[in-house]
Amino acid sequence: MTKKTSKSGGKTPAGKGSKQGGAAASRTAGKSGKPTKTGKPAKKSLPPWMPEAMARAPSRPAPASQARRPAAGPGPRGAGRFVDPHAQREAQRYEQPIASREAILGFLEAAEGPQTAEEIAGPLGLDAPDRFDALSKRLGAMVRDGQLVQNRRGGFAPVQQTDLIAGTVIANPDGFGFLRPDTGGGDDLFLPPYEMRKVMHGDRALANVTGIDRRGRREGSIARVLERGVTRLIGRFGFEVGIAYVAPDDKRIQRNVQIPQDATGGARDGQLVVVELTQAPDARRPPIGKVIAVLGDSLTPSLVVEAAIHGHNLPHEFPQEVLDEATAVPLVVEPAMIGDRVDLRSTPLVTIDGEDAKDFDDAVYCEPTRDGFRLIVAIADVSHYVRPGAPLDDEAQKRATSVYFPGYVVPMLPETLSNGICSLNPKVDRMTFVCDMQVNRDGEVTSSRFYEAVMNSHARLTYTQVWKAVGENDDEVRTQIAPVLPHVERLYQLYHVLAKARTQRGAIEFESSEVRFVLDNRGEVTQAGMLVRNDAHKLIEECMIAANVQAALFLLKAHIPAPYRIHEKPPETKYMDLLEFLKEFKLSMPSWGKVQPKDFTNLLKKVRERPDAALLESVLLRSQSLAVYSPDNVGHFGLALEAYAHFTSPIRRYPDLLVHRAIKHGLTKKSPDAFQYSARDMAALALQCSERERRADEAEREVDERFRAAWMEKHVGGQFDGVISGVTSFGLFVELDESKVNGLVHVTQLPQDYYHFDPVRKTLSGERRGLSFRLGDRVRIIVLKASLEERKIDFRLVEDKTKDSGLPPPAPRGQPAKRKKQAY
Repeated sequence: MTKKTSKSGGKTPAGKGSKQGGAAASRTAGKSGKPTKTGKPAKKSLPPWMPEAMARAPSRPAPASQARRPAAGPGPRGAGRFVDPHAQREAQRYEQPIASREAILGFLEAAEGPQTAEEIAGPLGLDAPDRFDALSKRLGAMVRDGQLVQNRRGGFAPVQQTDLIAGTVIANPDGFGFLRPDTGGGDDLFLPPYEMRKVMHGDRALANVTGIDRRGRREGSIARVLERGVTRLIGRFGFEVGIAYVAPDDKRIQRNVQIPQDATGGARDGQLVVVELTQAPDARRPPIGKVIAVLGDSLTPSLVVEAAIHGHNLPHEFPQEVLDEATAVPLVVEPAMIGDRVDLRSTPLVTIDGEDAKDFDDAVYCEPTRDGFRLIVAIADVSHYVRPGAPLDDEAQKRATSVYFPGYVVPMLPETLSNGICSLNPKVDRMTFVCDMQVNRDGEVTSSRFYEAVMNSHARLTYTQVWKAVGENDDEVRTQIAPVLPHVERLYQLYHVLAKARTQRGAIEFESSEVRFVLDNRGEVTQAGMLVRNDAHKLIEECMIAANVQAALFLLKAHIPAPYRIHEKPPETKYMDLLEFLKEFKLSMPSWGKVQPKDFTNLLKKVRERPDAALLESVLLRSQSLAVYSPDNVGHFGLALEAYAHFTSPIRRYPDLLVHRAIKHGLTKKSPDAFQYSARDMAALALQCSERERRADEAEREVDERFRAAWMEKHVGGQFDGVISGVTSFGLFVELDESKVNGLVHVTQLPQDYYHFDPVRKTLSGERRGLSFRLGDRVRIIVLKASLEERKIDFRLVEDKTKDSGLPPPAPRGQPAKRKKQAY
């Protein structure tokens, strides 16, 4: 399939067509997933600075199936020609189009059974040699993406027709695992240890349901691995009976990687190395790999970020073609590039971010109106510079998100774009995509419109500045920002209106706590402290939520495929466990079928003044579903919104870029079928973006845990107050009050006794002395040991419970909960 390229120049048509822009209601959107190669629309014009060659999407063919190529000629006897409902869209994308994925799936769903490539080619009119090659590549891509499965005789069938479940493997350090379905619906599929030998943590696979285990869980077996999630890892190099191997640092990867003698990279026994897997494991054979980097004899704080980048296989170096394209982008906005964009340069838009921010996605402005406020949210117009199918877009899609570490960022886009021409830096012209809203005095958005604009940020403000100016009335800061102070004060007035509306609809208000680490020039941790959120953070958050909601509403009304940001209510099994837990604290909530977001909010308000508030809040947070991207809008439970989409951060999130493209297509009033992404394309992209987001979260969490351990290494022997955040048969987990660091008080570090664990009441009780430890108890500990490499921190109890310690007593407890047998 040859991608069509445009020969026209000028401004992109996929945006605002007039100075008024396209009026539209909006709704929420989400995030995109699995990469499906899409071409660029026909006749797509380019900005004046972009060479024509950059518009051409480089071909990246999927692996062909192993079917025999038929000779040119008619299809199988009696076969009719299948009509492709998306033929027009495919013709816009490719000079030599073939059947769309939808047409292939429809054909196979109507067939009497699995069909070989030859049997598909005839009815679809693709039996000419070049057409058959293109079909084979598409079939191979559909197998890889989990849309089709290929049987032993080469026949293809839709996965939905086979009762196979596609999902991501989640490994457990104890040897078993789960398959998390791609659809997000239903419980995870339990994978016993012998099935986990076929896969590794993070793999995408197809699995069969083989039965129900003794705990009532659906049990499965791996039918096929669709995509390997781990291609690189870090671990300890070693020798055993003459065989070289690497023991993975990630305990969820339980099989050592075998290293051939010619692939040791000069590593010595005991060194920490980076391994690239060259052969995946199966039920009988371990993974095989080669050493590509030696990190050293031990993991130091200065190597923590590098280890996480390698260990989670984060793309951190841009290919030369991507850098070349980024370099070709002009450093300034030329007058000829502005065209008929709305001119907002005289409007006092400002950016409000953290002190260390370098890329500015969003700017805001507010003015009073007769019925309330006008709110302008101007977002960096990344879609103007990053075009579908170009190298920049391919790399951004591959990364899907920027990854933030203390003192370092792995960006989604090259720095010349993310910190340069796309960033809304102060006092320079920038291209933006705007959501312009009217908000009434009840905090409801009564109308909105989207349009392309050019702006000039009047000030780069920080959260601290804004809070001191409008929250603390600091005269010095108010003088510093005097030119924009009236506009900031109006934004603060609007925030109170929006916050009141948020409370009325019942959005869940978790108090987020984040540890901020300060590093020296050697990468050593020199300071750790809690990042405090103030109303300036919340002001920007409410403005962004308002724009995200309007984006989603617009897309729903236009019926254009897009990634919505969805957050479903807690899974029923998790929620039942939560109810059991709350009984211990004499607390209750409605049944799963009746629970609403405001029920969580009301409970949080009720417990906020209790000494165990932090524990209860963390348990409530852990009971929530994971927010993901999906082409199907199901609303956002946590925010109590019927629709939500990510619109406001296209510099660092690929789903936001997809949302911009979708809205711009909607503004052209063209048919949704003419959009460059089909519904299936968007579903695959949403899945991929969700997976890449989880990968980034895991990498950031790993670095955070290692830096916490590095910080506590400096405090071995120190005493701290904390709360019991977890109770197990082998000891207590304690969260420290100030740093929020978690560590283990092993049962051997408790006062001498025989201890018994009650899994229902979450208590650990001594047999002889009568001591009992439970969730939420206040304790004082001494730091025994901290290991950066193992991510472990060990504590010892300083004194028996809270006796004579001056600490507040534990919260009142309820009666032992009666465990009800759950129906699965």
